[in-house]
Amino acid sequence: MLPVLAVLHAEDVALEFVSVLARHPDDDVHVLVGTPPAALVLPGGLPLRERLDLLAPYVEPGRNTAAPPAPEQVAAALDALPDPVVWTHSPADHRMRRARHGWTVARTAGAALCSAGDSAHLQVLADQAAALTPAEAAAKIEFVVRHGADLLASRVADRLVTTERVPSVERFFRVDAGQADRLYALTASLGEDAALADDPWEFRGSPYEMARLDATAAWVARWCVPEDGPVVEVGACQGALTARLLAKGYEVRAAEPNPLFRARLEREHGVAALPDSLEDLAAHRRWPAKVYLLGEMLYYGQDLDVLHDLPAEVLLISLAEERMADTIWPWVREQDVWRVAERRELAPPALEQVCDGLAYVRKRGSRGLALTRNGAR
Repeated sequence: MLPVLAVLHAEDVALEFVSVLARHPDDDVHVLVGTPPAALVLPGGLPLRERLDLLAPYVEPGRNTAAPPAPEQVAAALDALPDPVVWTHSPADHRMRRARHGWTVARTAGAALCSAGDSAHLQVLADQAAALTPAEAAAKIEFVVRHGADLLASRVADRLVTTERVPSVERFFRVDAGQADRLYALTASLGEDAALADDPWEFRGSPYEMARLDATAAWVARWCVPEDGPVVEVGACQGALTARLLAKGYEVRAAEPNPLFRARLEREHGVAALPDSLEDLAAHRRWPAKVYLLGEMLYYGQDLDVLHDLPAEVLLISLAEERMADTIWPWVREQDVWRVAERRELAPPALEQVCDGLAYVRKRGSRGLALTRNGAR
C-alpha cells in the first residue's frame, strides 16, 4: 500500500500531515500538490526535517485564486500510483477551497483518510488521532518559520497560518464518496454546491429539523388558512416544508432557483416549482399572495429592500436568532413599509449528530418574525 498525500498547497503537508510522515519513516510518501500542480516523493529513511524541506520549493504564498485541480486531473494523478492509500483534506473544512479539494479527492479515490482540518462549526469523530512528539512539533514549527513566514501574515483568510491551524494533535477520519458528498454539501450550505448531496441538512431524519419544520408549518396556519389562496414559499429547497403545507390543504407556490433542489422538489412532491429567486419574485411581481414565506433563506447577503417589492400582505421570516439580530432587526428599524406583527420561537438551539454519526454540530435555533405591510387591512 502506497501512502499518498493529496493536498491543495504544499505547506499543508507540514501543517496537517506530519504524523503521517512519522508513521511511515522508512516508506516513500508520494505528495500530490493541487496548487501549483506538482507531484513529488518524500523518500523514506530521511530525517523528518529533511523530508519536509523537499516541499519548500512548492510553497507559494500567492496562488490564492488559481483553480483547484479538476476531478479528471486528480484521477490521472492517482491512477499513475499503484495501490494508493490516500490522505487529504476534510470535505467539511471551513476553508472552502480545501474542502472542495478534499471532496474531489475522496470522490475520485472512492475513499480517503481526511484531516480534521479547520472546522469551527462541525466536529468530526476521528478514527485516528496522533499527538506529535516534541521533535515532530519542532519540525512542523521550523518548516513554517523557514518556508512559510509570509503565510503568518497572509491577508487571504484561507492561507493565513494561525495557531489553531498548526495542531499538536493531528486527527483523521475515513470517508467514502457518499460521506464526502454529504459533508461537503453541509459545509457549502450557503452556495450552489449544497445541492450536490440529497437532503444535505437532513430534513427527513433530524429530530431538530423535523420539529423546526413542524413548528414553522403550524406558524403559517396562524396567519392564513387554505381558503386565503396560495402561499408563496421562497427558497423551498427540496420541499420539506412544502410537503407539510400541502398536507394541511394549502396550495403552495414553491420557488427554488437551484435546479437540482427544484428537480427533487418536483419529483418528490408532485408540484411544478418556480425557478424564481427572491429578487425575481420581487422584480416581476407575477405571484401576488397574502403570505410570502421566507424560511431560513436570508443568509446569503441579499438586499433586504427587495422585500418591499414582494406582492404580499404578510411576510413570515424565520432565521437563527443571531442572524435575525444582526441583519433583520437593523433593517426593520430603518424602514417604514412593514410593521412587526409577531415574534415567535420556532425551535431552540440543539446539539445533534449529522452524517450518520460521522460528526456533530450545533443547530442554531430558529426565530419567526411576522411582518405586515403598513396600510394593509
